[in-house]
Amino acid sequence: MRILLLVACFVFTLFSAELTYSGSSTIGQTFFPVLAKQFEQKSSHKFTSIESPGSGRGVANLIAGQADIAGISSPVSAAMREANLRFFIVGYDAIAVITHASNPVKSLTMQQLADIFAGNITNWKEVGGNDLAIDVVVEILADKRATQIVFTEIVFNTKTLIGTYAPTITEIDMPAQMAEYVAKTPGAIAPVSMVFATSQSGLSFVAVGGAEPTNDAIANGTYPISRPLVLLTKGNPSLHVKEFLNYVYTKEAQTEINKSFVSAREGE
Repeated sequence: MRILLLVACFVFTLFSAELTYSGSSTIGQTFFPVLAKQFEQKSSHKFTSIESPGSGRGVANLIAGQADIAGISSPVSAAMREANLRFFIVGYDAIAVITHASNPVKSLTMQQLADIFAGNITNWKEVGGNDLAIDVVVEILADKRATQIVFTEIVFNTKTLIGTYAPTITEIDMPAQMAEYVAKTPGAIAPVSMVFATSQSGLSFVAVGGAEPTNDAIANGTYPISRPLVLLTKGNPSLHVKEFLNYVYTKEAQTEINKSFVSAREGE
């Protein structure tokens, strides 16, 4: 009887694995929970934890063995490659520059954008807008979240966050909260993932260098502030993790990703 029980437990473990995700909120708070639920229904493997502490912390948790899959919303760094991590690009995202809907400024050059976020331009009238102080809104810089890092690298050509931005800034923890704040603040401007911007009313999208953050502009590289969405595993992933990653590239899963982002597979 005891042997039969052990065999039954082994079979249950083999076919009903428990998985965990940690990392980017752009991934973890959008399509990942949906794909995890769909995968569970098809395979019986369940994600018991989906956490969004940010890309950097997610990778650290993966390396420490505290997560099966990490998610980052930025290019894969040399350090990640050296850490024997495997990566899988599952889609592409744009970092939208958002303002209050009443703001008449609809387009900025990359230099104007840099000057605004650095604090060199402090009033909207300097770029053709109303006589209104600019409220620069960013994610908490000390957290080194992927969206802010990618935005900083593209706009300022540096990875240094502290000291790069205006002396007076508004720091907000989560991107959805940033979008909500900008929608209520006429002078505000912020960089957020498109998925959080499109789900919030009362916003205006700023074209950068003449390009708006549309799917076509993201896919063909015309919109300059874009990034890959990447899932990572540590070394050779387990069978159950491989099954999930295979599912992510199915038409069903890529269609789900394409609801908010640009899917990794052309034509999906």
